[in-house]
Amino acid sequence: MNSASDTYIQFILSVKDTVFRLALSLVGSSVEAEDIVQDIYERVWRARDKVLSEPYPRAYVCRMTRNLAIDRLRARKQNVDQDWGGYTDGDREVAIKDMAQFTRQVIASLPERQRVAIEMRDVEGYEIEEIAAILECDTASVRMNISRARKRVRDEVLKALNYGEK
Repeated sequence: MNSASDTYIQFILSVKDTVFRLALSLVGSSVEAEDIVQDIYERVWRARDKVLSEPYPRAYVCRMTRNLAIDRLRARKQNVDQDWGGYTDGDREVAIKDMAQFTRQVIASLPERQRVAIEMRDVEGYEIEEIAAILECDTASVRMNISRARKRVRDEVLKALNYGEK
């Protein structure tokens, strides 16, 4: 193997899980997310010199993933129903084992920018600057989206636990 192939493989291995989780969070189907990941591998290979010379190559690939996932969603013109899994405001019996699933559902219901920002920051551990590059916005917008997303998640969890009542 040559060094370009080695560099590509090493880079792809470092981002493959992140790319899959991002695609899955956007399209909601693991099969379609896997297809997106394969397309991203091919696109990164074709543009490897450009991608690997970017200041934030991970962010660049995540932006590619986000854009491709949005294109796929637009192509199938499917509105994803927000399934709250049967949780209601008065449901005092929300089990702790279900809380992670409920939280994922709340995050999935967030507007796209908030959802991507909170997942990239709190789940993937990206820096604010990298998220700004992915979302193609400034760092202040990223911070605002993360703050709004966290507040919405907190409010929905408290409401489900019925702690929000005064």
